[in-house]
Amino acid sequence: MNVLVCSTILCAGLTFATPGEADAARECGSGVKAIKPVVLEDPGRWTYTFGLSWCAEGGSIVWAEPSVSPRVHSPACRWVGRIEESMTELPDKRWSAFDMSEFSCQDGAGKEDGVNPWVVVTFHPAGTYDTSSDIAV
Repeated sequence: MNVLVCSTILCAGLTFATPGEADAARECGSGVKAIKPVVLEDPGRWTYTFGLSWCAEGGSIVWAEPSVSPRVHSPACRWVGRIEESMTELPDKRWSAFDMSEFSCQDGAGKEDGVNPWVVVTFHPAGTYDTSSDIAV
């Protein structure tokens, strides 16, 4: 089993592309697969959107490209960043992508509290996938 904690890496034939590399990585003879974006939010304060696309050739995933789009809607909040991300090869040629990010917001008394939206996507070369997500406080 391979476990990768990274955002840009070439490892065991699987390439993870950064946004600047996205055009080159999107070359895929079998057609790019993608999830329906996962959206988590605290309405009026912040929105977190996670996306994932991948390419499979010969029944194996050859590249995967996760994306995170944070939006801050309140001056009391700020985007802290992506705090943990990983790609893990699973049995049966499936892979799992994980991302946990953080937003920090001040309450009325000026106390700052952080929250961590997270997403797990298990995806298969054929294009099927499952997602789970939540907001850890």
